[in-house]
Amino acid sequence: MKLAKLNPENFWTAEGGMTGLLVFTLGYLFVVCALGDFPLGIFLAHILFALTIVAGVFSTFRQPSVRFFSLLLAVAILTLNWLEHFHPQKALVLLDAVLSLVYLGFLLTMVILQVFRTGPVTAHRIRGAIIVYLLLGGAWSFLYHITALTIPNAFHFPESYTIGTPAALQRLMTYFSFVTLTTTGYGDIIPTHPLTRTLAIFEALTGQLYLVITLARLVSLAVLGYKGEESK
Repeated sequence: MKLAKLNPENFWTAEGGMTGLLVFTLGYLFVVCALGDFPLGIFLAHILFALTIVAGVFSTFRQPSVRFFSLLLAVAILTLNWLEHFHPQKALVLLDAVLSLVYLGFLLTMVILQVFRTGPVTAHRIRGAIIVYLLLGGAWSFLYHITALTIPNAFHFPESYTIGTPAALQRLMTYFSFVTLTTTGYGDIIPTHPLTRTLAIFEALTGQLYLVITLARLVSLAVLGYKGEESK
């Protein structure tokens, strides 16, 4: 990735950072959910999480002050992530989850602004729209994780599910988040606290509304671009 390409004028035509961010995000979700119970999977998850953060910083944050703040936040998250791996204390886990949620909030805001801005519908804009959907699921997974750590019996888990570590709980919350976001609703994990039920309702609504609004926006931009080409 060449930093010289990082400018607003050619963000959606020449910037490859969105591709990297999408690939790393998908890789992280797959490794966490499918291989998270194995030592190699845990190691790969940490690496992909770090790459996701780095790609997010360099592909979205443009102002020097904002980029500096995001880099500091990214370094803090990655440090806590590795400390949590070797010393899984509740305080470290909570702080890591809160900072990760803050970072995802910043990243989501920047990518959403790019996805819904005026301009042609390109492959980079579509990748950005997919990334927003994935980041929404990731952000809610951290919300669920924080809630599960701070409120006893916030969720009901089947007896066959083993939750021995905070990392295992995070994996289950990631799974539950995307099941809720897509309104699949298998019913194996059940939110039992009013707060977790409310969060689940809003995530399901967000998942459906985002798809409808994004599709309508992209179609309208495509139509405007087509009419603009015809008028030339």
